[in-house]
Amino acid sequence: MSSEVILTTGSRLHWGLLSLAPRTGREFGGLGLMIEEPRLVLSIKPATTGQDCITGNAGSCEKIRTALNALRNHSETVQDHCFEITLQSEIPQHCGFGSGTQLSLALARGVAALAGESELSSVELAHHVERGARSALGVHGFASGGFLIEAGKQESSAISPLVFQAPFPAEWRILLITPQDEAGISGAVEADAIQRLGPMPVELTEKLCRLALMQLAPAVLEQNFREFATGLTEFGHTVGEFFQPAQGGVLAHPRMRELEQLLSSQGVEGIAQTSWGPTLSVVCPGNVAAQEVSSLVQQAGYGEDCLTRIVKPLNRGAAIEHLESA
Repeated sequence: MSSEVILTTGSRLHWGLLSLAPRTGREFGGLGLMIEEPRLVLSIKPATTGQDCITGNAGSCEKIRTALNALRNHSETVQDHCFEITLQSEIPQHCGFGSGTQLSLALARGVAALAGESELSSVELAHHVERGARSALGVHGFASGGFLIEAGKQESSAISPLVFQAPFPAEWRILLITPQDEAGISGAVEADAIQRLGPMPVELTEKLCRLALMQLAPAVLEQNFREFATGLTEFGHTVGEFFQPAQGGVLAHPRMRELEQLLSSQGVEGIAQTSWGPTLSVVCPGNVAAQEVSSLVQQAGYGEDCLTRIVKPLNRGAAIEHLESA
């Protein structure tokens, strides 16, 4: 048995839901992408003392404790053991990167590996750590990476099924712009915002599904950047208009609304907010194009209060490394 496991996974971009509070049919659903950075690297090994020892950012440590409690409720094996857990690299919280799901699943996968239960699927692990209440993109992305479309759920306890997954073109790049002065909404605030929005019109769901399955998915398969970029811009803007009452505008952060208008006026496509923001993502056909858009962002003064980074798509699932004691 391994004496230590190290889990590595990337971040999840969620470009929008397909349905909300329908009278019939599935709820939530959505599409998104796994990216290499920001990256989570988590070390887990049996504790030499009779208690858990967790090292990392305070918010992440609290999420780990919550996930451990959930795991112990599902497994007597975990109840009998304590762990030494170290966050070697973290995904920023409340920025639209799905940090909570990736962290919880990495923990669950690592603990299962130490217990000799490596056959558990990401969906089973998600149930064990109580993730996937609304979106399951991060659950499926943890297992496979790539561009993902989920169908939505019919029962509150279900994990939304994956209906499309494909490798994202490796040469395409994603420019991320994250305002540093405001976090995106999550948790109870997110649930309340969703409750206040009311049902998404059926016509809107139909439009989003058409964009997802008849433009974005085939554009990924055919590596047709222009088709993908124009479709993503329309998808993101359409979703944003519906969520405008809850987030204050088509995009959640006022600076990102200004930036979207600036980029659009310069002919830039492939723009979409991830989750509730505040991060804005711009898909580019290659590194040179991404650098050009990044320079435009910097020249417009957004580098002063925003973190910008160019990242690659992640077309594989989470990696696990087993280390043996000497």
